[in-house]
Amino acid sequence: MMKIPKALTILLILVNFSAFAQTIDASMGKVGDLSLLKELPMPTKSGKLMAPVVDIMPHLRGFHGYKEVRDEMIFLKKLGFKRVYFILSQPGYSAFSDPTISVMSPDKGTGNHTLESILALGDPNYVYLYEAQRLGMEAWAIIKPYESGTGFTIPHGASTALSKQIPTIGGQHINFDNLIANNPELRIKRKPEQDSILLRLKEPIQSLEVAFSLDAFRDKTSAKKYFEFKGLSDAAIQIPEITLWHSKDNGKYTKYEGEVKVVSKFEYRKVKDANGFMVEDLPKRLLVLTLEGFTIPEKDSYLAITLGQHKDLYTIPYSMIRAFTASGEIPITTGIHVRSPLSKEEAMKSPEDREWGLEDKTVKGEKASNLFMDWGFEFEFQGAGFWGDGWTSSPVYGIAKGKREYMGGTPCEAYPEVQEYWLDQVERVTKMGFDGIDFRLQNHSGMVTDYVNYGYNEPIVKRYKEKHGVDILEAEADPLKIMEIRGEYFMSFLEKAADVLHASGKKMQVHLRQAHEEPLLSDDFNELGFWAMPKILIDWKKAIDLADEVTLKHYYRGDYQPSMADSIKTYANNQGKRVWVHNYFTQGDGVEYDFLNDIEKDQRVGGILLYEVNRGLLYTGFPDDKWGQNEANINKLQEVLQKLSADR
Repeated sequence: MMKIPKALTILLILVNFSAFAQTIDASMGKVGDLSLLKELPMPTKSGKLMAPVVDIMPHLRGFHGYKEVRDEMIFLKKLGFKRVYFILSQPGYSAFSDPTISVMSPDKGTGNHTLESILALGDPNYVYLYEAQRLGMEAWAIIKPYESGTGFTIPHGASTALSKQIPTIGGQHINFDNLIANNPELRIKRKPEQDSILLRLKEPIQSLEVAFSLDAFRDKTSAKKYFEFKGLSDAAIQIPEITLWHSKDNGKYTKYEGEVKVVSKFEYRKVKDANGFMVEDLPKRLLVLTLEGFTIPEKDSYLAITLGQHKDLYTIPYSMIRAFTASGEIPITTGIHVRSPLSKEEAMKSPEDREWGLEDKTVKGEKASNLFMDWGFEFEFQGAGFWGDGWTSSPVYGIAKGKREYMGGTPCEAYPEVQEYWLDQVERVTKMGFDGIDFRLQNHSGMVTDYVNYGYNEPIVKRYKEKHGVDILEAEADPLKIMEIRGEYFMSFLEKAADVLHASGKKMQVHLRQAHEEPLLSDDFNELGFWAMPKILIDWKKAIDLADEVTLKHYYRGDYQPSMADSIKTYANNQGKRVWVHNYFTQGDGVEYDFLNDIEKDQRVGGILLYEVNRGLLYTGFPDDKWGQNEANINKLQEVLQKLSADR
């Protein structure tokens, strides 16, 4: 073998490195000119690292070939990042937080090029991994075990080109991952209805009741903000004109042409939220409107009511709208979110003739009242309340008979098939070459309004009886105990995943939050029942023992609170494990000086995850074919980090 002189070897390395550096500096792809881009001053003075999060599916909506992926990674390298996290596309390409983050037909004018990107890249997960590591950056995979698909719906009997369909209340679920698309029975089950209720559901609805609060209330709208309703005096009350609509498929709604009798009365009642929890101890004065005297075709199991005058008429639709048949009250599912068109071409067609599965984000309010007749409702979107109790004032409410049998696309961890599927992903990602896996509990597959009624799968029911001596199919269950049992099953998976990763020399990271340390029965933003949580309670100490690093995924809204997850941070620090804070800087409140300075002062935090690259640092082609750097956010990050450095 010919020997190359040492000096020549060094020269070749320098030449290659110089050419590589010039390639980075000269990049003029869709991400823009990088030659003037300044490296962010990282780590911070207290040693905090920063790492961006690339959510792969949203990027793919703007066409991505090898060059686009490479340019994005060069851009992150140029900013000075040493580690990048990638939220992987799940097997089957399940839909995420809104319908546009899914695989769509590419020729319908939606601007969604996900399918073409997949065809160009082959495996987008691997291409992003390769391009990051090619530049010398660590590449970590984020796996969301419970992200099996939001389960957005199309009307019953509608056609869509690229997805299996699973029947449900509200239509046909589409865009689940491979596991749930082929095995929908593996999802989390709702508590079964009694036989008498099931018989009652077969009868037509004969009357509806809607109650509105006339008394003042206070409803949470963000971490520290509230909406204050001052109430209505008798003189200010306007009885709204109500119109009744009906549908057989939740796609096409027809105005009811017969006579509807509307009876109004004032009444004091105790108000409950969607989960049956008292909103306040004292009864509230309500305006109660009863619709009766109508006859809806038996095949039409969907109704809608529109209010001609709805200003200052607030209700909790998930608990204050009721339906009755001749035999009594029936369970219903209500909603205010309506499907909307992304393809102008398909929007011009009738509901019966259009291609579905090309929808845009859901709409509410006046937009919903203008669209629901031809698009139908997206029931169980983002759960109830979001932050508070669920008070809303809307011009339109959708009503479906019955409750969903399953929790959207959330798989049940108690089934061996589910754990095997998850473990297969771990093994595949490990062999692919990622440096570590970050397991995130948060997902978009568990949107339900009444989370306390879910978790009634056979293994969970059996385990509950073994542990607590109660048959929860016959008696009341403690929802936190159900969450705890589910968490035990999830931890058994996490133990196996840790073994696979550590045997391969890879690292594991887990997402935790205050709710694991101090669990409450609440659907508030950072609690276990929040719509984006899988509704499980895990042993957080055991999770930290298994992991190499920890992420606190709270939504701070620009207000970092050091006391949140206090014991979690301390316990991880005592084991020498880095704690990351999740920063939703995409929304603009995560690049404020005071916010980052508060994190800087918390010595137990060792890193900040910037969520996410799409829109936060780059515009990646969707919507409106917008590409390029988010200069405002980049410049603001530069300024804030420089100020933090100068302060120390």
